[in-house]
Amino acid sequence: MMDGDLPHSDGWTTPLLTNREFLDVDQKGRDAKVVLMSSREAVWTSKSASADGYYLAIFNRGDSPLVTHFTWGQLGLVDGTHLNHDIWSNRDLAKATGISVTPPPHGCLLNRAVRR
Repeated sequence: MMDGDLPHSDGWTTPLLTNREFLDVDQKGRDAKVVLMSSREAVWTSKSASADGYYLAIFNRGDSPLVTHFTWGQLGLVDGTHLNHDIWSNRDLAKATGISVTPPPHGCLLNRAVRR
């Protein structure tokens, strides 16, 4: 559900609302859970439609950039090397054994990790 004037949406809103991967997180993700919740950050995961994939959201709840690092195991994912994919920009990131990110103040990173 979207509360707004769709015909007059700006160039940022329309691509967000029509991002197929973003819609898949909502419509095909399963077993969603909050992994971490604090005054500074929140981390959420769910399983993706593919058997070896996960969705991952990291929220910066603070007023300054948040430098953070997690191994996949710390997030409840299968340990090992995963291909990390940025859903917002639709680009593959490096294969890694964890994730190191710096979300901006009140920002959210949304990724898909697939075991490789």
